[in-house]
Amino acid sequence: MKCNADYAVELREEHSEIEGAWHWNKKYWNQVNLYGSLEDDFIQGLIRHSYSEVVKKLKKQVRMEHPEIMEMKE
Repeated sequence: MKCNADYAVELREEHSEIEGAWHWNKKYWNQVNLYGSLEDDFIQGLIRHSYSEVVKKLKKQVRMEHPEIMEMKE
């Protein structure tokens, strides 16, 4: 999951289930062990954070042409 760089480090320090993603830039990407003790709500929050991090890096034109990608669904 993509993260803000500082938040990615914080998550890894606080949760043994979260570590740098081996196949991506570890500064921004984490992998999460879903079989650990993390609560589902917490994991869903990480997914929402990751989605917003990816969307905000899209070109403005793409965001304008597809405003639905800016909406976060529960």
